[in-house]
Amino acid sequence: MQRKHQGRGRREEHHNLRQGAEDPFSYWRRLPPEDLDRQRRAKLAGSISRLASIFPNWQAAMAGDAGAAVGIVLRLRPPFHISGRVDLAMSLLLNCAFENASAALVLSHALRRMQIARNRRMQLADSWLKYNARRAAPRPQLKSGSKRRIRRHVN
Repeated sequence: MQRKHQGRGRREEHHNLRQGAEDPFSYWRRLPPEDLDRQRRAKLAGSISRLASIFPNWQAAMAGDAGAAVGIVLRLRPPFHISGRVDLAMSLLLNCAFENASAALVLSHALRRMQIARNRRMQLADSWLKYNARRAAPRPQLKSGSKRRIRRHVN
């Protein structure tokens, strides 16, 4: 009787990680923006900086061009099965989403189309919309020479 080949799972093959180590290329599908602190963002940026590509649009996205990252994700064809290509494309977009409102909006849109648990998918997508709204909200300005904030009255 022959024994079936028992290969390792995609996650183990795709990412050869030490036990307990975080995979920065999975942050986009696991963590809301408020859990992505400076250390995790730096880890993601560092992981991206070690990559290379022969394609100009991927090179631009790896260099932090939000428009290139948005274009790559929008060209992905649904349904979005989680793969190395999708992890990389979404991670490039995530890397830009903290500084670029359109990247955060596209990240939210793409998350809604991913094949991950529905509740998790919707929570993550909504968290990026809320993050974007908080960033876009006008901030109170300081008076010149004063440390007190100006209060705005909204009707």
